Amino acid sequence: MTENVMRKIDLFASNKNLIHKKFVWDYHLMSVLSGMVFTMENKEADIDAMKNSLKVLKKNTGVFSPFRSSERLFTVSKMALSADPEKYIKDLVSVYGKIKKGRMMADSFMVVAAANIVDAGRQSDADAIVAKFNRIMKAMKKDHPVLTGRADMPLVVSLAMTDRSVEEIAAELEENYRTLKTFFKGNSDSVQGLAEVLTLQEGDPARKAGKVIDIYNAFKANHRRYSREYGLASLGALIGSKKDPDTLVKEICEAERYLASRKGMGMSIMGKSDRLMFAALIVADCEGTAGKGIKDPIIVETLQTIIAMEVMLVVVATSAATSSSH
Repeated sequence: MTENVMRKIDLFASNKNLIHKKFVWDYHLMSVLSGMVFTMENKEADIDAMKNSLKVLKKNTGVFSPFRSSERLFTVSKMALSADPEKYIKDLVSVYGKIKKGRMMADSFMVVAAANIVDAGRQSDADAIVAKFNRIMKAMKKDHPVLTGRADMPLVVSLAMTDRSVEEIAAELEENYRTLKTFFKGNSDSVQGLAEVLTLQEGDPARKAGKVIDIYNAFKANHRRYSREYGLASLGALIGSKKDPDTLVKEICEAERYLASRKGMGMSIMGKSDRLMFAALIVADCEGTAGKGIKDPIIVETLQTIIAMEVMLVVVATSAATSSSH
């Protein structure tokens, strides 16, 4: 494990713990997401800026706004990192409205999708980006009507901001999906997310898919199970590494053990497979060779994992309550 990876893990753990301590009434796992937002920018969590941003958020949004849902710390963190929190939230609300148009339900993934556009400084051409985004989503739904949904939105927005045509993007998405599906059988949702991350990266589709499979097999060879249920797409963030798969995986496993030793990162918050994914994302960020758009899959996969963990915790809590009543 490199010194840079160790430093970033320390920063991640410190940010998560500080945010949870100061925003104790927010859902605990959201401090993980918020901590990752600051960590990906190599910044210490600025609590004063976050508290000021929360006031600005409340002033500019309604009580039932999706920006003030259980994932509000994501928005507050983004605002705190911006030069002008009030402008940021106004731009975010505006872009969000363009993405939401014509859709019945609002959710956190739309917020992240809108943030991707604002963070890229592309809010002025949001109309064209959203129009392209809708065409890509339509093409994806044609090929995979059941699989394609709200969780795809942030990465599809990132794809829409590239210079590639809708046809080129849709063709590679499908090629990547079919190649990966022959290996990752029975995990269609996760495979589609991985296909999106690979399409965001430069290079030959067959080579990219082959690199992902080699990395996954290296985890198996090192007796570590990398989750196929969620978080699989995070493997796509690793394909730009110059290290051979075995060396890369050993570093990620070492990083996971180090993360587990940090305060607030133990089993009470996340399991080994969750930590392994966070370790992989941090190593990918430190490698700095995965191409533009790398922070998008990192944040999206963090959100996906936390939502999955949240569902799991609800199921566990419900089961425990049911058991105690008998």
